[in-house]
Amino acid sequence: MAHSTDKPGQWPRARSARYWESLAASVGTPFYAYDRRVLAQQARVLREAFFGTELRYAMKANANPALLRAVADEKIGIDAVSAWEARLAHANGHRRSRILYTGNFPSDDELRAIASRGIVANLDALSAIDRYGKIAKGSKIAIRVDLERGAGHHPHVVTAGVDSKFGLAREDLPAALEIVRKRGLRLVGLHQHIGSGLCTDAHREVWLEAADALFDLAISTEKSHGILDFIDVGGGFGVAYPDDAHDPDLAQWGRSLSEAFVRRWPSKDRRPRLLIEPGRSLVAACGALITRVTTIKPARDRVWVGVDAGMHTLVRPAMYGSYHPIWPVRERKSKPTECWIVGPICESGDVLAERRGMPLPREGDLLVIGMVGAYGYAMASTYNLRPKPAELLIDGDRWEQVTRASRYAEVCG
Repeated sequence: MAHSTDKPGQWPRARSARYWESLAASVGTPFYAYDRRVLAQQARVLREAFFGTELRYAMKANANPALLRAVADEKIGIDAVSAWEARLAHANGHRRSRILYTGNFPSDDELRAIASRGIVANLDALSAIDRYGKIAKGSKIAIRVDLERGAGHHPHVVTAGVDSKFGLAREDLPAALEIVRKRGLRLVGLHQHIGSGLCTDAHREVWLEAADALFDLAISTEKSHGILDFIDVGGGFGVAYPDDAHDPDLAQWGRSLSEAFVRRWPSKDRRPRLLIEPGRSLVAACGALITRVTTIKPARDRVWVGVDAGMHTLVRPAMYGSYHPIWPVRERKSKPTECWIVGPICESGDVLAERRGMPLPREGDLLVIGMVGAYGYAMASTYNLRPKPAELLIDGDRWEQVTRASRYAEVCG
């Protein structure tokens, strides 16, 4: 049945049905809409919760240039995972010194691109560190480690531990430091990331244990390599909105992290900078996906509500079983019906929501899918040769189309 909608990301409810119909008439459906002011509000929440900690936005969550510029306006840096991400961030207001490239199994071409831009490379394999040393002798480097403490809302987003492809094993760190010395690189940071969708108290305990372990490792590394410039404990903070989800108390997470950090480095003069990498927790709530009902099909024990968005538009429900709040722009006066919201893709897994109780919409009605500012458009595709949607940026009474929907010649030409 339907969940409560009195949760983060429900800002579209403040907009009238006429407003959304007007936008749909202008740009077509489906389309993503991002509220600039909601992003700013989330930035303030994170800055206050992690006071004294530098924020690096994990831009793989949403790399729209308009949002990148908004993030830069909030004085938040960037964690990039590809050379093109780093290039796009720099082109949209982010200084090189505020961009960290976290590579995973990078090619030599990618390493050259990062070196040419003077961006710190954060690497997690002996081979990658050695190859980077040959390409960019004298450059700054960070090392991503795996201290075997992983957690997340789904196995596919756990990024530490025996089954994870990420991070350098602790036992390989001495060899990595020797490569750094031999190749004339400058070690400036240590980094880890344990996973995404961290919401529960159990998640918080694992995250803090991992941070403690990273702090201890940094202190031992400083004995041979001097004071590090930064320590990055990753991000992955979850965003809760179903009734039964645990909404993380980020202020408590921030206090616990700061206490552990200051305990290791009581003197400000000898203290490295502390970094975290919010991605979804920064941009999820600012995004909404507007889709139009195309077909109502009662069948046996359920009602299929077909819409023009699908797993090609928003893949998280199909990939992770993720929940997103969904509600009609214009509620019909009828008793709630259990609806299965599905898309037009020729896959049985193309289901956006199951068993959602709502007044049965009519064909042609608009639905809003909330909390999609992260890993929505960023993971969209043209599967089945269907276009990617338009993206809009809303700022108060103003809106602009910042990405138009795909055209036939672009996809099929």
